[in-house]
Amino acid sequence: MKASRNGGFTLVEILVAVMIFGIIFSFIFGVLTSSLAASKEAQNRMAVDHIGRFFIQKITAELTTATLLPMSGRGALVGRHFTVNGKSHDEIHFTSFGQTYYTALPRAGMAEISYYFRAKKSGTPALMRRESDIIEEPVDQGGESLELTPQVQELSIKYKKGDTWGNAWDTAQNHALPEAVSIELSLAADDKTYFYSAVARPQT
Repeated sequence: MKASRNGGFTLVEILVAVMIFGIIFSFIFGVLTSSLAASKEAQNRMAVDHIGRFFIQKITAELTTATLLPMSGRGALVGRHFTVNGKSHDEIHFTSFGQTYYTALPRAGMAEISYYFRAKKSGTPALMRRESDIIEEPVDQGGESLELTPQVQELSIKYKKGDTWGNAWDTAQNHALPEAVSIELSLAADDKTYFYSAVARPQT
């Protein structure tokens, strides 16, 4: 005569149920983790792309309206070439017409503008933008600076004179603006490198 079974689950059934639940939970957790990682990577990529496009568009527009201010003689363009760990970390300082004070209300006028690198406390170099509405010599001092990004791997700026491209420029020696300025920027994020480039032609 077989013994009748009362309501409830046996130990084996409980263990099997727990194992199945664990497999399902692991699968769901893995999918969520992958989705969050992909979302974060996409957000980082969008942020880097925004910085890269902003920089290229901004510096191209500003160099296009670069001026030596012939009436006062205070205008200038100075480009310097630096190498850090085998990569170009160039800087440029110039006077330009256009909209200034991008951190506040924009207005049209003249400004000294600089793009250069400054080491952070961690030792990481950050790309900076300086702006001053007071035109004075030297062209690389005064005004206020704002950090654009610490994600720059390389910034290479070259200057055209005739058929020759050089990696430095000084209007005190050349007595003119370059015919064209080539800008190449590379940003790093999530073990990937993003490249941006443009050519500006100052209205000499």
